[in-house]
Amino acid sequence: MTIGITWLGHATVLLDLPGFRLLTDPFLRDRLGPLRRHGPIPRPGAIGPVGFVAISHAHPDHFDRASLRAVPGDPLVVVPRGLGGAVRRAGLRAREVVVGETVSLAPSWTITAVPARHWRWPGAPRAAAIGYLIEGPGRSGIYFAGDTGPYRAMRDFADRVDVALLPVGSWGPHVSPGHLTPRTAAEVARDLAPRLVVPIHWGTLYPPRFERVFGARLTEPAARFADWTDRLAPTVEVRTLQPGDRTRIEL
Repeated sequence: MTIGITWLGHATVLLDLPGFRLLTDPFLRDRLGPLRRHGPIPRPGAIGPVGFVAISHAHPDHFDRASLRAVPGDPLVVVPRGLGGAVRRAGLRAREVVVGETVSLAPSWTITAVPARHWRWPGAPRAAAIGYLIEGPGRSGIYFAGDTGPYRAMRDFADRVDVALLPVGSWGPHVSPGHLTPRTAAEVARDLAPRLVVPIHWGTLYPPRFERVFGARLTEPAARFADWTDRLAPTVEVRTLQPGDRTRIEL
């Protein structure tokens, strides 16, 4: 069984899975407030129809209504409890979930909400941040962490993860609490021991002109993560993509 993984930038990943397609935290615009996008702007027409969208939390770089409305097709949007109304007001179908709840996606495929350690958005205080495990036949789990700091309970689903989409940076020169750094993301890779990790949440959104002074914080997190993973989890493959790049893996 082969799956396709396309990183569109930030936390937006398109998964081509057997019989359906799923998009994570779609952010498809060129800017967000004072932040500017680096790399290509995803074109909805090039993405093609999507059956499901998974939203990790309510922060506007992960839950963007304009981007949601632009997603092609008629996707079911899986969201943390408390965000369903906002999705429906945007004209889309919603399914709210809490940690531990599972939704069927296709024959033999499910998505399960898992914990995340990340602060809530004041505009949606009831909606807790979550991650997702997308699971198919056999050991074919894909972990989308969304936005999170490290937490011990991650180890509880280590034997269910074959591919991990791990955030390794932030939208600015400093990584705030509730995020993984390149090193802590490598520690998560060590604890989960997936076959493959694709680093996300780096190199995309950044304050204008900051790249002239703090350019390394924009461009280097994935390389630093790969270096730390090589030291801490040498059996884990790191596959670094640039925004818009696509890769395949046989599960």
